[in-house]
Amino acid sequence: AAYMVGASTPRIIFRHLLPNVLGPCIVQETLSIPGYILTEAFLSFIGLGVDPPTPSWGLMIQEGYQGLRSYPHVILTPSIALTITVLAFNFLGDGLRDALDPRLYE
Repeated sequence: AAYMVGASTPRIIFRHLLPNVLGPCIVQETLSIPGYILTEAFLSFIGLGVDPPTPSWGLMIQEGYQGLRSYPHVILTPSIALTITVLAFNFLGDGLRDALDPRLYE
């Protein structure tokens, strides 16, 4: 419709296409980040992730798991931090989805 009225291609892209595509892309990536974090932590936990000098929640949980009977509190800190981070990104994605939904502006 905008093309038939005489709008140029850049105007159509920046005025109509990007506002409708950018929001869902940002929301999708925000909701994908927890999966990336959990995948990295899992791979590091089973020994397929980063090398031990590199800090990783998966490595910290693995080290705490090895001494779980003697020091059970060591595993709690990285586990709680991992859980809070994943939940925070999920809540951020949900909030962004509500805020950037183009159908709410109509």
